[in-house]
Amino acid sequence: MRPDSNAKFMELPITSIKPNGWLRRYLEIQRDGLTGYLDEAVGYPFNTESWCCKEDEGKYENWWPYEQNGYWIDAMIRCGYLIEDEFLIQKAKKYIDYVLDNADEDGYLGPNSLKSPGDISRWPHSVFFRAMIAYYSATQDERVLSALTKHYLSGTSEHSDGREVCNVEIMLWLYGKTGDKRILECAVKAFEEYNRLSASAANSLGNMLSDEKAYEHGVTFNEIAKLGAILYMYTGDEKSLKATVNAYRKIDRDQMLIDGVCSSSEYLRGKDPLDSHETCDIADFTWSVGYLLMATGNAEYADKIERACFNAAPGAVRSDFKGLQYFSCPNQVIADRSSNHNTYNKGEPWMSYRPDPANIHCCPGEVNRIMPNYAARMWMSDGRGGLAAVMYGPCTVTAKVGYNMQEVTIEEETSYPFSERIQFRIKTESPVELRLILRIPGWCSNARLLLNGSPMDIQAKQGSFVEIKRTFSPDDCIALILPMELKLSSWPYDGVGIERGPLVYALRIEERWEVDEKGKTCSKEFPAWNLYADSEWNYAVAVDGELLDDIVKVVHKPMSDEPWSICNSPIELHVPARKVRGWELVRENAVVAENITVDGLISVKKKGNFVFTPQLPLPETLKDRLEEKAEYVVLVPYGCTKLRISIFPKCRLR
Repeated sequence: MRPDSNAKFMELPITSIKPNGWLRRYLEIQRDGLTGYLDEAVGYPFNTESWCCKEDEGKYENWWPYEQNGYWIDAMIRCGYLIEDEFLIQKAKKYIDYVLDNADEDGYLGPNSLKSPGDISRWPHSVFFRAMIAYYSATQDERVLSALTKHYLSGTSEHSDGREVCNVEIMLWLYGKTGDKRILECAVKAFEEYNRLSASAANSLGNMLSDEKAYEHGVTFNEIAKLGAILYMYTGDEKSLKATVNAYRKIDRDQMLIDGVCSSSEYLRGKDPLDSHETCDIADFTWSVGYLLMATGNAEYADKIERACFNAAPGAVRSDFKGLQYFSCPNQVIADRSSNHNTYNKGEPWMSYRPDPANIHCCPGEVNRIMPNYAARMWMSDGRGGLAAVMYGPCTVTAKVGYNMQEVTIEEETSYPFSERIQFRIKTESPVELRLILRIPGWCSNARLLLNGSPMDIQAKQGSFVEIKRTFSPDDCIALILPMELKLSSWPYDGVGIERGPLVYALRIEERWEVDEKGKTCSKEFPAWNLYADSEWNYAVAVDGELLDDIVKVVHKPMSDEPWSICNSPIELHVPARKVRGWELVRENAVVAENITVDGLISVKKKGNFVFTPQLPLPETLKDRLEEKAEYVVLVPYGCTKLRISIFPKCRLR
């Protein structure tokens, strides 16, 4: 029996999947932007030796440079193997090789300053070791298993102090590869001790199982909450799985934003149109929910990952991947050096697009992980010889399948999420017995399956996985048709969002980009930007009581390999709308902001010229502020926008 026998799905070796089309181009742009050159774009701490050094006392500030470099190294190695790019692979591999080759006598891996446990000093190991896992997935280098086993059996930490418990993720993966029950015992003990020491934390088992609204730092919540699902995969502990499932159910209820990621600025907030999330949490949320998908086999978790990766992820980063936001928001009509409207560090550049918008380097490291993680988990094994397409996009997968473990290649031909049609072309030298598992998204009620152009008699129930078990001949083609219907979603302040399939749509706002010469990390190649609206944005959509299909026009445009640019959007929605008088930018000459110091959370008063995105107009005043004449406005996919209104006031057409 496999150590992870309770898992419904398992990751394939990262080299099994080759992104194509827009997805490959996205990763190539990453390579040529921050992913490949974060050391040059940002400087410290990415231009340091970090994990390539043992004697580091006095060089770095506490644990965080190792965390942030760990994010980046993990992203580089994954992106490199996915697009077969030696530049990225070698740039990341030098850190991995150094750590593997410089273990202490007791087995401890890593810099000396992190060896003493406590103050979350072992948390960065769990971040960096994910890069080692990806490296092992690609190379099967046995040094990784041997070194990690000695490290975790060294007795140098119990891994139970706050975020240090995230090492349970790595331990359980290691147990899955080695079957060494000593590692499993370490993981279980660390998890139990964390729950004893941190019983009052929002992501303790007790509080995750409760109905109480979670209040916790966003990254901390996502990184720790996932552990219950991982533990279930290796032990069958149903209570731990239920805790993780319930924790994310509460997130949906209380903090989920329209772009698919929970609010987190920095702590979990609410669902307000001006609530925001760290870019960090796009990476952490999607990575963590991936474990719920593997543990439960429930299609809803794949839906969640797609929603976040197709909306929040491209919406928080420039299309050239040379600048990102620290805080990203469903409604943002200005993004300059003082436009952060969140209470935390209000009035700072945290919502502008630049290589390092907050001079806090977690998001510049994490943003590189999002799409490589998505691509690497698009296809999975069911552990019984079946091959599952759990998330969709243009790619090729090669794996051994069936009772005889026969090698098969499947070409996934699609422009999804901009297309409703996904084709799976079977490439094999001889007929192959294959159980092909396909996801039917929860938003799709009329999915259809075709075999070589003919309808298949298979029930494609929405929000489920369907199995196609047959002997496939070379060049057989399965087509999955996922009709995308227009849908309204409701939000606070009587706000409304417009969705179609996995994509959220936002008002197309003409953009005026200006280089901010005062930016701390600003160069000719990687500028800091101030971004302003060059078109009207103060619209209410005229959808109240109207039938969407009758009034909204879906316009398809040519598909390019760079569809996430506002200039290249392959789909537009033309929606009737009415201007709202007096709905305009908020201007203030003084603000009160929260900040974290050594003394804890404090309030800071600031003076200056601040301009912020406004809240939605109050519903009771809206009627008297509407222009009489309706006009059509253009909405594009959320991920194509950098300025946007995605939660609108709603009004009647007449």
